[in-house]
Formats: sequence, C-alpha cells, structure tokens
Amino acid sequence: MADTTATSDTGRPSLNARVSSVALVVGTVALVGLAAQKSSIAPLRLLPMAVLAFGTWAFCDEMGMRKPLVRAGFLAFMFATFAPASAIVDVHSSSLGRLYLLYAFGVMIAMLLWSVAYLHRQRELKVAGALGALVSVTPIVALIVGHIALGAGAAMGIGALLAATDGEELRDFSAINTVDSVFGLWAVLTAWFLRRGHIRASA
Repeated sequence: MADTTATSDTGRPSLNARVSSVALVVGTVALVGLAAQKSSIAPLRLLPMAVLAFGTWAFCDEMGMRKPLVRAGFLAFMFATFAPASAIVDVHSSSLGRLYLLYAFGVMIAMLLWSVAYLHRQRELKVAGALGALVSVTPIVALIVGHIALGAGAAMGIGALLAATDGEELRDFSAINTVDSVFGLWAVLTAWFLRRGHIRASA
C-alpha cells in the first residue's frame, strides 16, 4: 500500500514543475520565432531569454539546485543570457561576434551539463540525457575546431560566426539559429518530463 501511494504522489507534477514547463515552451517558441529575424540581436530577444531563464531556474529547483551539474548548467545559461543583454547596449559594437560566441557556448554547455545530470536518473531521463549530451557536443566541437574543420564549420555557419569575432559584420545567423533550435527541442522535451512528473519523481 505504501508503494502505491508513493507512486501516485510522485506522478503528480508540482506547481513549480508546471510553471517551469509552460515557461520553457513559451520561451522556446518565442526564441525560435525571433530566429527568423535577420537583424542583430534584437531587443525583443531579451523577452524569450528572460522567460527561459525563469523556466530553467524552476527546472533546476526540481532537479536539485544543490547538485553540482545542475548548478553549473544554470550558471552557464546565465552567462548565455548576458550576451543578448550586452548586445542591446551597443548593437553596432565590433564585439558582437564574441557575444554571439559566448551565447552559443553558454547555451550548449548548459544543455550538455543538464543532459549529463539526466544520466543519473531513471530510464526515461537516461535516454533523453544520452541524446541531449550527444547533440549538444556536436555544436561545441564545431565551435572549437571550426577554424580547422572548414567544411563542418561552413555547413553550420560556424565560419561566419568565428569571422565575426575578429570584427567582421555577422551576416550569417545559421549557427545561432542552429543553437536555438537544438536547445528548443531539448527544452520542449524537458517540459514534457516536468509535466509528467518524471523529474520530480527521480529526485
């Protein structure tokens, strides 16, 4: 009887989990929608980033903010949100390329750390964690060796992003769009786990 009750309780998502799932989905949809814009980081981009920051904060509470991987992932994501906020101060700055690079690294490293944290949970999260870690490593490796592996870098728009770090104008946003899309898929999947109560149940 005790086991049945425990299973029933853990299957119910907490208010924190429900709010986090909504924030992750809403922030993701808005962020990917703004990715179609060809301008530099627009002020509107701060809105979905703020919603996602709130969603990831609540998500980390569910995962357990005291855990090193969860805390490190949240810190990396906060560094990522710093980039669009800084770009709004000076849209025409020659450092925009570096800010975009910081954003890409921050988002992918946060996703990687949280995916690795999933590997310590139950089976459903282990599978999602393995896929998330694999998918997040690819852009990170491409960013690191993009100046060497020109073919892979060009395919993902890495070449244009790295060139922008030297002061060139960034015209190709495909690398940033790829990062947004990859993280968006991960965020939607995480929202589903939160709504199902899996993350709280695995704590």
